[in-house]
Amino acid sequence: MQRYHQNRNGFAMIMAIFFMIVIATLLTYMLSSSTETAKRTTNVYVNEQAQLMAKSAVEYAILAVSGHDRTPGCINRINMQYPATNPLFDLRVDIQYFGFGTIGGWGCNTLIPGTTDTIVTPESNGTMLIDVYVQNNAGLQLTEPIRYHRRTLQKL
Repeated sequence: MQRYHQNRNGFAMIMAIFFMIVIATLLTYMLSSSTETAKRTTNVYVNEQAQLMAKSAVEYAILAVSGHDRTPGCINRINMQYPATNPLFDLRVDIQYFGFGTIGGWGCNTLIPGTTDTIVTPESNGTMLIDVYVQNNAGLQLTEPIRYHRRTLQKL
């Protein structure tokens, strides 16, 4: 009778070790899944911020061009960082003009290859092609860098 009882204790020890291995595997999977979800959530959040920054940069470019004295020349590029201290994003705004040559003799036209500056109607005057490039600042050291491009055709 004693011998049967000892074999049973050995079997219980093997079952306990097996159970611990199964639990450890499940916990490892859960931790890995949780880390991956947190990383995805952060990337989506930063990407949404980049898209909103691109919209804001377009509005800022329109404001800058409309308030700029075009007699000496036009604004063709705006570089900025947001925020000013500990920047998260680097922004570059490239502006190309067409139709400005007929308005008061401003020399703003930077023709897009393959286009002409033959403006037929007054409503066509003063068109800008605005390209905004947003990318995360190199100091953030993200595992997946954020880059976003927005192209907008605007009237001034």
